[in-house]
Amino acid sequence: MHARLSTYQTEDPERLIAGFESVTEELQRVDGFSHAYFLVDRETGKAASITIWESEAALAASTAKADELRKQGTQPSGASIKAVDTFEVVQEVGSPAGSRAT
Repeated sequence: MHARLSTYQTEDPERLIAGFESVTEELQRVDGFSHAYFLVDRETGKAASITIWESEAALAASTAKADELRKQGTQPSGASIKAVDTFEVVQEVGSPAGSRAT
């Protein structure tokens, strides 16, 4: 598995959350997509997205679509995209995919 970690800064966390939600369905249709996490600190406006991909090839093939969805998802809040990095997932620990924090 491989991951893409994107970090953001926003003045409007609620609109960024709505932006993330607006791209979720389309993200799920990208070939090789496994799952994702969207993280927000409502007090500071710092945020991150972590998308998990089945392989390095799927991660690489998704780059253009991921760029498009990232811009689309941040547009409602005016969030700035601070960084986009990729990683190999070397270990996964904890609850199964699909669980949701409340």
